[in-house]
Amino acid sequence: MSTVTELAKQIQQLSVTERHELMRLVYADNDEQDMEMDADEAWRHEIVRRVKAIRNGEAAIMALQDDWRE
Repeated sequence: MSTVTELAKQIQQLSVTERHELMRLVYADNDEQDMEMDADEAWRHEIVRRVKAIRNGEAAIMALQDDWRE
């Protein structure tokens, strides 16, 4: 059995309060890791995220051709 499967079974046994605390800890850990990421890497991730959102139809862009001509 994989570690993830084992963890999932253990998480299911937690109370709602314990699950919320676990989620808070996981998110806090991710936030700390994000803060440690250098600015260039963070921007690359953000650009990729935005391009994916546009391609998936989750975000819209407007043509700026008139502005670009000026």
